[in-house]
Amino acid sequence: MICYGIGSIQHSKNAQYQFILALLIRDILEDYVDKVSIYDPVMTELDKELSKSHNIHVIDINEDGKRTVSKPTLFYMPHCGRGLYSNTLSVNWDKQSLPNVIMIANRFDMYVGSQLERDLRRECPYLIPAVELVEYTSFPKEFDDNKVFNDLSIITFPKDKVNGTTDDFWNNVPIEQED
Repeated sequence: MICYGIGSIQHSKNAQYQFILALLIRDILEDYVDKVSIYDPVMTELDKELSKSHNIHVIDINEDGKRTVSKPTLFYMPHCGRGLYSNTLSVNWDKQSLPNVIMIANRFDMYVGSQLERDLRRECPYLIPAVELVEYTSFPKEFDDNKVFNDLSIITFPKDKVNGTTDDFWNNVPIEQED
């Protein structure tokens, strides 16, 4: 399980709730999760010590979300930037790897279709084709005025959808370069 973008537990009530949910998820999935790692550039030394005291590995460098996986891996990324979601998809963008990516994140269709196509191609190009492959399970909406876990879903990439694509689908991600 990889946790990106939770924030500073020391300085944010939302981050505290999100961290506690990460611990609960780890405990619920203990038969499937052998290691939990966490990173956010705003984490304080106290945040890192707290994470380590809960047997969570603190990632030393900013991976920009670019962690490849070869087995089913949960990416817990509550309310991260769309570029971070796209980075995680980009390094796992093939028929073998993508079905191993499971995310708790904002729904991609919140971005695709509601924002300028040019901006999406430049900032988060992998979200555009990903919306064709995902299945969403939305979080319940009843929690703390819906500010901590709002818009979050469990996002999966079912093998049947992934395997039903052509090579062109994987090779023609609409990337636009910066001017």
